[in-house]
Amino acid sequence: MILTAKCAPEERILTDIVKADIKAVELYLSKDILEDVPGIIKTCKQFPLRYTVHAPNDGTGLSEMYDLVALLKPEAAVLHNIYWLDEWEGIVKAFQKHAVPMYIENTIGANEIVKFVQRFDIGFCFDLEHAQMECCGFYEEAFIPILKRAGYFHLTGYTFGSNMWHTPIHHTPEHNRYLLGLLKQIGYSGFIVSEASVGYQTCEEFAAAKEFFDKCMVNG
Repeated sequence: MILTAKCAPEERILTDIVKADIKAVELYLSKDILEDVPGIIKTCKQFPLRYTVHAPNDGTGLSEMYDLVALLKPEAAVLHNIYWLDEWEGIVKAFQKHAVPMYIENTIGANEIVKFVQRFDIGFCFDLEHAQMECCGFYEEAFIPILKRAGYFHLTGYTFGSNMWHTPIHHTPEHNRYLLGLLKQIGYSGFIVSEASVGYQTCEEFAAAKEFFDKCMVNG
């Protein structure tokens, strides 16, 4: 599995990610950020990182995101399930044009996006924080088939009933050691995004997440 940090394309944060020896980044994007696609490319090209991208959560900036994808050539693109069917048709064609794998992220339910995944033969990003909020916990028996179907994962320090939204993965070590162990068992080997909010995007937090993740990969 590939530990992946998440942040806006800012030089300071990307520098700290590299210092922490994390090899991949999911870029947080917004309409405002995407107003400077050349600047994003210039910043990202300074670092020896693997990139994926996350489309703006409000549905804006798609045209600019296509421009970014064409130039940056990320390894994956993630979008929330916020578009109409006819919009998805155009979005899928745009990403196929650039040969970038596309993943739809669950937001309110683990099964909400199945119809689009099946209709367009695209990927499924399973956000484990969202799923635990929906199901009031982690129901292993029901979740295992969904985990096997997903090709990309978001993980945080959240557990049901806590206030740990968008905290780094090492903030709940026992729970996330268990979740990462399940992903190892099903043979998942792709990106695991530690989806931490801006306040946790420091060199110390990135380094702690990397240490925790590496130990989980060795020891389970």
